[in-house]
Amino acid sequence: MDTSIQLMRLGFDGKWSAEELGQALISIADLYNLRLFLEYQREEFLERERAYEELLLPPSVRTRWRRELSFLGPLGRVSSLGFIPQSLDGAEWARLFVPEERLQIRRISYASPGFSDLAGIGTVVGHLKDFILKLVERRDLRTQRELNDERAALENERMRIENARNFVALGKDLGYSEMELRVLVAYVDRKQEPLVRLADKQKLSSVSTPESSNEE
Repeated sequence: MDTSIQLMRLGFDGKWSAEELGQALISIADLYNLRLFLEYQREEFLERERAYEELLLPPSVRTRWRRELSFLGPLGRVSSLGFIPQSLDGAEWARLFVPEERLQIRRISYASPGFSDLAGIGTVVGHLKDFILKLVERRDLRTQRELNDERAALENERMRIENARNFVALGKDLGYSEMELRVLVAYVDRKQEPLVRLADKQKLSSVSTPESSNEE
């Protein structure tokens, strides 16, 4: 995982209420924390795999050991929602990380157009940027197609769920069950709702990487 600090720039347009800006930043921070949590789980998973390799265990034995370890409780299990704050509350996510790991606001220029620069762990910021970019592109695609209301609603729902699934697809590699993945997808979909509304209103107009993306 790239742990260097990277910037992500959100492009603003039009008039924003304080509530809209607050909800957008909270949603983005919660999505960031979820992805960071999954990335740390992957790091632990890879460390365990390396340990198995050092023991020269064949793949069949590694699989059996992983399955048996899954019953040892939170410290031994990767694919369990018991690893995740049960409420899936944003405040609970934030407590898992030290301040330096959390998403930070580096700069806000409130204007039309304006922008906000957010800083965080490089790998996670990259995935988050791609996630938000799909929301913006989804709006543009809908406009180009000029779909009728019913077809547009179905297409929007499909694209939202697909975007949410892609964001937590890492969980499948970690051994999460289908139901556990669905819980995470539903959580991501709730969190992307304010961003979808802002993108549809063309208030959230873009997402990019500023030229000076590396920050010490």
